[in-house]
Amino acid sequence: MSSLDVPLTLLDPEGGWINAPVHVHDLHGKPVLLHFWNELDDTSQRQLPRLKTWLDEFIPKGLLVIGVHVPVANEDLRHALDTNDIEATVKRLGFRHPVAVDDGSMAAAYGVEGLPAYLVYDPFGIMRLRVAGDEAMGPVLRQILERLTGPEATTGAFAP
Repeated sequence: MSSLDVPLTLLDPEGGWINAPVHVHDLHGKPVLLHFWNELDDTSQRQLPRLKTWLDEFIPKGLLVIGVHVPVANEDLRHALDTNDIEATVKRLGFRHPVAVDDGSMAAAYGVEGLPAYLVYDPFGIMRLRVAGDEAMGPVLRQILERLTGPEATTGAFAP
C-alpha cells in the first residue's frame, strides 16, 4: 500500500506503550512523525544516530514523534512483544517519545512494508510523506519536517 490517505487514528498497539500512551485527540493541530523500527533491523540501527539528531532538532519545534516497534521476519513474537526488553532498548537509545509495541497489525494498517519507515502527518492529520528503507532519511524527509516545524507552519501556510 503506497497511498497517502491512511488516517492518523490507528494507535492501539497490541503490546501497549512505552514512555506514555498516545491518544488521537492529543495529536490534532501538531505535525506528527510515526517512526516504525526494530533494533534487530540493520537499516534501523544505521539510521538511529541521524534520527536522534533530527529528533533533538525538531521535537523542540513542535514535532510530535511516535515510535512503533514492530517485529521483524523470523523474530519470535513473544520476544517482539516483550515490553521489558523493548523498554530497556528505548531507554538505552535515549528515546523519550512514546513508543508503541506493535505485533505487526499497526504496521499493516499503515501500509508499512519495510523498516525503518517514516510517516509524516501535517497538523490537520493529513499524511504528507511515507518513506522507508535505506534512503528514507534523505532530503525529502528533512525538507518536510523543516516545513512542518518552521515559520510557515506557524502562519498556517501549510494548509492542505
